Formats: sequence, C-alpha cells, structure tokens
Amino acid sequence: MTKEEQESYLNSGFTLDQINEIQEGLELGLDTSVYAKKEFFAIQMRQIRLGQMERLPVEVYASTEYDWFQMEEIRCGLQDGLDITIYANPSISYDRMRQIRLGLKDGINLSNYRKLEAGVLRELRKALLSKIYIVEYIQQGYEAEQLEQIRIALEKHLNITPYLHKEFRGVSIHEICEGLEKGLDVSCYAKLEFSWQQMREIRLGMENRIDVSSYANSLYDWQQMHEIRLGLESGIDVSSYHTLMYTARDMRRMRLALQEAIYTVVSSDEQSHFETFQDISVTISSDEMDAFVYVQDSDKVSKKMIMKALEFSGVRRGILEQEINKLLKGKFKHKTLKVAKGKPATDGPDGWYEFFFKTELDRQPKLLPDGSVDFSEIQWYEFVQTGQRIALYHDAGMGTGGYTVTGKDLPPRKGRERSVLTGKGFTLMEDNRTYTASTSGRIELHGNRIDIDKTLTIEEVSLATGNVTFDGSIYVSGNVGVGATIQATGDVVVNGYVESAHIESSAGSVLIKRGVNGNGVGNIRAAVDVSGKFFESCRVYAGNEIKAGYCLNCDLHSENKITISDRNGEVAGGTVYAKISLDVTYLGNRAGIATMVRLGVNDEIAEKQGDVEEKIAEANKQLEILRNAYADFHAKYPPEVRNTMDMYLKIESAIFTKEKEVDTLMQYRMDMENEEKAARDAQAVIHATLYEGTVFEINGKHWEAKQARNVKVKRVEERVAVFRN
Repeated sequence: MTKEEQESYLNSGFTLDQINEIQEGLELGLDTSVYAKKEFFAIQMRQIRLGQMERLPVEVYASTEYDWFQMEEIRCGLQDGLDITIYANPSISYDRMRQIRLGLKDGINLSNYRKLEAGVLRELRKALLSKIYIVEYIQQGYEAEQLEQIRIALEKHLNITPYLHKEFRGVSIHEICEGLEKGLDVSCYAKLEFSWQQMREIRLGMENRIDVSSYANSLYDWQQMHEIRLGLESGIDVSSYHTLMYTARDMRRMRLALQEAIYTVVSSDEQSHFETFQDISVTISSDEMDAFVYVQDSDKVSKKMIMKALEFSGVRRGILEQEINKLLKGKFKHKTLKVAKGKPATDGPDGWYEFFFKTELDRQPKLLPDGSVDFSEIQWYEFVQTGQRIALYHDAGMGTGGYTVTGKDLPPRKGRERSVLTGKGFTLMEDNRTYTASTSGRIELHGNRIDIDKTLTIEEVSLATGNVTFDGSIYVSGNVGVGATIQATGDVVVNGYVESAHIESSAGSVLIKRGVNGNGVGNIRAAVDVSGKFFESCRVYAGNEIKAGYCLNCDLHSENKITISDRNGEVAGGTVYAKISLDVTYLGNRAGIATMVRLGVNDEIAEKQGDVEEKIAEANKQLEILRNAYADFHAKYPPEVRNTMDMYLKIESAIFTKEKEVDTLMQYRMDMENEEKAARDAQAVIHATLYEGTVFEINGKHWEAKQARNVKVKRVEERVAVFRN
C-alpha cells in the first residue's frame, strides 16, 4: 500500500488499526475487498483476514451483524470442519456459540438448548461428556453456578438430590458436597437458614470431630461460629463466651485469653515475684511454676519459719521438703534453692486411625541373588470387599491436670482430633469412627484420603473371551492372548504373559508381571507407569516411567524416564525416547544392532511451545486493537454517551476477557519453560556396556556411540559428551 493509499483511507475515516489489517491482507495477496469496509472494526477485519489465510469460506461470517468474538467462534468451527450452521446466527451470543462449538467438537449436539444461558450450556456440555444427566435440574431453573456443583457431585456419585434447593447458592451446594464426600451427616447444616460460610464452619467442626451443636444455630453469624469452633478444637471450655451477647471480636479476645491461661509459657527473662520474711527471701517465678528460697544464715532459721515464709509469699503446693531439709543442714549456704515446683498440665494423646489393610505397598521389583529382577512378586493391589471394615478412629484422650506453686489448678489438655477421612468407595458408620468399604475393589491410602476403585478380576483375555473395557481397574490372573484388547480407566495388572495385544490405562498404570512379546504389533499404553519383566517387539508409552528387566526391538516412549533394573538387563534395537533419563545396564549389543536413543526436548514440546507463542502474540495483537478502539471511543464520545453504546460496552468486556486469556497463556508458557528446562538436562546412564550401533539424539544433537563401559551420556553445549560414572 502506497503512502497515498494510506492517506486516502485515513481521509475516508479508517483508523490506523483498520489500515494495518488491510495492509497485511494485501501483502499476503488476499482479497481485502471482503473486509476493507469502514463499518468493520479492525478486530473484525482481523478475524476475516485470518479466515482467508486459512482458506475458509469467510463469507458466512463476514458481516457486521457478528461481533469479533462471534466471528472467532465461527472461524474456529470452520477450522475443525464442524457444521457451523447449527450456531452461526447473530442472535446467539459468542459465549453460547463457544459451548455449542466445543460440544460439536466432542460429538455433542447442543442445538436444542442454544437458547440457554452460556454457563448453563457449559455445564450441560460437561455433564453429557461425563455421561451425567442434569437436564431435569436445568428444567427446574437451577443456574450455572448451582449446576456446576450438582454436576461435580453426580460425577463423584454423591447423593446430593435430597439436599438440593433452588435457593441454595452454588457455594452452599459445594459445602454440602464436601460433607457428603467425607461421609458427614450434612442434614444438620444443609438448611436454607444457613449461609454457605455458616455451613463451612459447621462442616469443618464435624470434620474435626467436635460437638457442633453448641454453635449450629443460624442466629450466630459465621465469624462467631468460627471463634466457637476454634475454641472447641483447642480443647477449651467455650461456655463462658459462646452466647449471642458477644460479638465475634469479643469471642476472639476471650478465646485467646482462655488459651493463654492454659498454654502460657513464660520466658526466663520475665520478672519474678519476690518476698522477704524475716531472714528468709522467697522468689516465685513469673509463671508460678517454681519457688526459690535464699537464707543468709541457716543456723538462724527453722523449718517452721521457712514454711511460714512460703505461706506468707503465697506458696501453697508442690513444696519440696527434702530440699528444705538440705538447706537447714547448711548444704546450700549463700545459695538460692528451689523449694517448690508446680506440675504442668499435659496434653492427652492425639486421635489416630487404625487401618485394616496394608497402607504401603512396595511396588519395586525384587532383586534376586543372580542380579535379575522379579516382577512377579510385586504387590500392586490390596483388595477389599463390600462391607469390610477398613479403618477405625480412636478418639483423642484427655491429658492430666496440673497446678502452680501458688495453688492454681491447671486444667488438663485434650489431644488433637484428626479430621475425618476423605475419598471414595467407603462409608463412615453411625458411630462416626468406623469406616467400611461400600464397594469391592483395590484400596489405597494417600495422606488423609482413601480411594477404593472398582476392580474387574478375570482369569485371561483372548479373542475367544472378547475384548475388555472397564471404568476402573482390571486384574488378569492369567495371560493376555494374541489380538486381545484391554482398556481401563484405572490400573491394569496382568499376572501372566502378554502376546501381541493392546492394553491401555487412560488414568493409571500397567503392570505385566511375566512380560510382553508383541510380535511387532503389541501396544502397551498408560497415563502413569508401565512395568514388566521384559518387552519384546512392541510399542510402549508411559506418561511417567517405563520399568523393565530388558527391552528388545521395541518402540519405547516415556514422558519422564526409562529404568532397566536387571543387572544383566539391556535395551537393544528399536527406538527409545525418554524426556528426562535412561538408566540401563547394557545399551545395544555385541552384534551392533541399530538402537536409536532420543532424549530431552522432542518435537511435541517444540510444537507446543511454538503454538503457545503464536497464541500469545495473537492475543496481544487483538488486545492492542481493542485498547486502541477503546481509546478511540473515549476520544470521540463523552462518558454519558459511550456508556450507553452497546459496542463500547462489548469492547470494554472484551479487553477484560483478553487480558485474562493472556494471563492464562503466560502461565502455560512458564509451565512449558519449566518442562523444557528439565528436558534440557536429559541424560543416559549405562552401568555396564554401551555398544556401537547405538545412535543418540540429545536435545537435537546427534552422536554415534563408540563402545564404552560405565558411562553417562548427555549434551554439553553444542555436542554430546561422554563421562565416566
């Protein structure tokens, strides 16, 4: 575009941003006449131009009836080959368009619900994707924030229905769900009279095993409830302040005073109480836990005089008469002697859980005397049956009381209660202490959470038995035959051998205790770890780690590391990729079999990095255009005019949305950079022999290996280097 053409556009009323979009289109050889119109905002022009660059039929949205966000949703739908006629209508807002588009992308047609508010559409889409039915709640008039919590509850198989009410806010429903998930009797707070903050205070008290009846009253505000709860959890008597006449601030002051009275520890530099009685000096420590006597001449005093002096000074308990006797015998002449000692109150034992299953399983293969590893003895699961007792809570105990030398009683302190267990697959019984399995399956303990997952147990899988798909974990006690397929959401454990089969865990790990011979077509894939005695002629993918005794002619791909733990184990033939590390005894073999090892940053990481950079650049460019348009409105119209203009309000909202999008992308880029940094330090550790025939590619640098022993291979600057272990 010539300078004269630019001036012509400016004189015609085009903004600089509009002219830039026309200029970019002309430079790319696009038909800019489609959008080189003054009525299009620059941000709309940009969406049309991007569509032209992607060779999309932009005429379906190149209309001023669509705002730029609507244009973007239609363009994205065209990109994905979707039937955009379902939602390409100016009367459908962009956020509703987005939910319909995302639904179509997942094979869900929301066209019958397109009049619903965008947030409701979002929850319906997510529910249908999870095979959850929430239409009845939509028909009852629940709003998006409420539907989100209902959906999450149903996904977790929580019986939320009896406690639902349309007047509950989403956060209130969330508090009810939190209680249900922890096995609490939520009926005591799932009431309209409680705000969500009050519900939370009652729930937290129940979780920490205190008697919430003293404050589960809607007349208390949630801050008052908070102070009473903290007092009960600290083991103090709250009866002196848990009345409605006190504000939360008053309650806090009184609670802290009570706690200080029980738990005060006075530092040694605080002033002590000092009294003199005739020729006897009595000192009482500031915490009143010790009393001391100083006598100038023990020959002039008697035991009776010392006892009277102590009484006069206020010493009432804990008197050490044997120490007084020593003093009278002159053994501590001109010295101060402790003659009374208080008894501190002690804490009671804390609450604790007794578990009736193995809480820790050793999932590492056993090292045999000959240096080989035995995967067959790995105990991957602990199984429980429905109704089986899995845990018992033992309440915290009360400590012992104490006293000061001045006779004050120090109340005993109760131990801390532990919060109730969270998780799934179990029930907390009415005694609030006993936990039983509500489903049969594998059980695991993670911190304060127990998960019992449904587990399908079968003897073997083959073409004769048919393929197996299961929402949970699968345990195969025998073998998996040729051509069989196993798909599970949880772990898959095969006690025997696997031939050329397909095994996949979408959210767990795969363990093949005897090993895999894939005959070139076997495929093992897991979201977490893949472990097995050996892998031959198969493809193995692990979202975390691959562990084996040896691997021969395999295609191995690990998003973290590959560990060959057998003392004679090797990786030979095929291709190997590990993002972080390869740890192996032998790499390659004497015959020089071709073995390709790739470590570090792969094409996928580079592609994701490039993609996020493009998205950040595009979002920033759109943000710049929007801000320019925003400034233009400010320059042209006074506040009372522009604040009533629909387009101005849309631009204002769009700037906020785009700023959030940029923040999200920047965080994602930071995560990607951290991932890349870890991959840049990738290395291979060979404990025995590295053979010729092995080719390395480490972060883009190639190296053909020479035979070496006990070495480490990694990239150093612009070359692949070998170091002795």
